[in-house]
Amino acid sequence: MDSVEAVVQFLRELKLIITTGRGLDLIPRAENNATIIQLGLTQRDVIDVILALSVVDYCAGPKPDLDRPGEVWEFGKDIDGCEVYIKLKIGEVGKTRIAKCISFHQADYSLRHPYRR
Repeated sequence: MDSVEAVVQFLRELKLIITTGRGLDLIPRAENNATIIQLGLTQRDVIDVILALSVVDYCAGPKPDLDRPGEVWEFGKDIDGCEVYIKLKIGEVGKTRIAKCISFHQADYSLRHPYRR
């Protein structure tokens, strides 16, 4: 588990990239697409959910990305009664920082939120 300050810093940088940089790269995995369709969300809705994340939604991270260089952060959000697992990453393409949403799907297990009271 990381400190509150580190979570805040990660979210601040991620949101800055989304709003003033390249936007958000939403990885089109089957389970992500299925949850987005099930909840009736648009890509803009997904972006809005991510922009609304806060420390209380934090679950874990940073953790090493097992598929590519860098670290991932895990969050969880209740959307219309569905607990959604959200895995995010700040990566680089050349010298450009990018915000990536690797996972946005119904949680496979109950998520732990260490900063939620």
